Amino acid sequence: MNHYKTLLPWQFTNHIPKGSSICRKDNLVRHLKCMKKIYGSIYDFSPLGYNLPLEYTKLAADCSRYEKDDRVWICKPVGQSQGRGIFLFRKLSDLTYDNMAVVQRYIKNPLLIGGYKFDLRLYVCVTSYKPLTIYLYKEGLARFATEKFSLENLDNPFRHLTNCSLNKLGPGYSEKKERVGAGCKWTFRQLRRFLEQSGYSDWLLWQKIACLVSLTILSQAAGIPRSSNCFEFFGFDVLIDENLKPWLLEVNVSPALGNDCEVDSEVKKPLLHDMFDLLGLPVCNTGLSLFTIWTTADDAEDERSSRCYPISKESKRRYKTGRESVALINVCPESQPMRKHTIQFRQATPERCNEFWSRYNPFAVDRVSRRGFKGNNLSPPPSVWDNGKDWRNPVTREGGWIRIYPLTLLKSNETTEFMTNPGIPLPTDTPRIAEKEIKNTVLCINKYLKAAKDVQQKLGQLGDEQCNEYMRSSLGLNTEVWLPEK
Repeated sequence: MNHYKTLLPWQFTNHIPKGSSICRKDNLVRHLKCMKKIYGSIYDFSPLGYNLPLEYTKLAADCSRYEKDDRVWICKPVGQSQGRGIFLFRKLSDLTYDNMAVVQRYIKNPLLIGGYKFDLRLYVCVTSYKPLTIYLYKEGLARFATEKFSLENLDNPFRHLTNCSLNKLGPGYSEKKERVGAGCKWTFRQLRRFLEQSGYSDWLLWQKIACLVSLTILSQAAGIPRSSNCFEFFGFDVLIDENLKPWLLEVNVSPALGNDCEVDSEVKKPLLHDMFDLLGLPVCNTGLSLFTIWTTADDAEDERSSRCYPISKESKRRYKTGRESVALINVCPESQPMRKHTIQFRQATPERCNEFWSRYNPFAVDRVSRRGFKGNNLSPPPSVWDNGKDWRNPVTREGGWIRIYPLTLLKSNETTEFMTNPGIPLPTDTPRIAEKEIKNTVLCINKYLKAAKDVQQKLGQLGDEQCNEYMRSSLGLNTEVWLPEK
């Protein structure tokens, strides 16, 4: 993990050390099995799975046990993505693999729209693991298969797989499909409107999905070290069955942000704007607003004193740029109202910001490094270090990002201080403290789920606003109830 240790004060990275373990299919199955053994049915949101070749004998026993049920299985290579190498089978004799793979029970009764299978792509941002802070974006994608669902033909990937990279190559992609239309993507807003028109009460479904996300991330939280200036951005793939039960399919690290259609632009562009605001990244690192980079007179003196060192042409160009104010084009002018507070802060005059920003000018990195820069020589300003945020008191919302954990902000106690304050030496029983915090977190989410089910039974017909308000008041929540808009 040397990459994370060498981060300079103005640098940020989009990965947390050891923070993407659940993005490997075999690790995800292993983590969720372990949590289900400890905490029971609350983790019953992932299809039964086996890691091959290690658990082949267990798979063979289950295949023989359920042979009369005509059960369908799905095999996914561990090291592949975008639907490559995935296939379905019924008999164990049809299973072939040459590398590590995961075999899971196939969900045979997915919710269909116009006869087409779909799943959900949810966007999740984990800003900190110590303390655990999770945000879920209010908008997302419903991704459709491009041929009507049927179990008669298991060899047709366009019936069973919803990967956009696969389906946009299919013959039915550009055709206008029943209830779905052309293409293979909807927004959550479109999906909610369809569910409402079809007579579904979906408020509880989205609460289950929010809890599913928190519980999945929690399954790997114990092994994550404390870190600064980094975050993790996940794409969760969730399938909904005909009973409106959500099933976790897989977790993707750094999900695709390309724009293949208008739906992508509608979802992903504001998502990125809001995420930069959420993380508190300096505007000069995002490129989303106007800004000026400057250096001080001391930098010019350092430049003259450093002439004894060999300097490349590229470095000279960078230093020349750094000695002058550089106005960059605003590539997203329509985003200015959204980022007004950030722009005002970052457009302070150089005289007001000389105290710290000029010391962290990225154009002077090489020069400082040659003089023997060490990480502890410069004390980073509080507004920059650790994403400029205090994750012990995270914001409830930033744009479309809603905090789904923690649900409430508790007063600091001794245990919390040990886990969040790096200045306090860790006790010898830190694993025991981490285990206790995980247990309390599971209990908290379980309480939330039970309350959501009660609210659905009592107030489900009154609408989303009444359900949300009752949840906040009954549980004492100081965060919003996550729910996509209609």
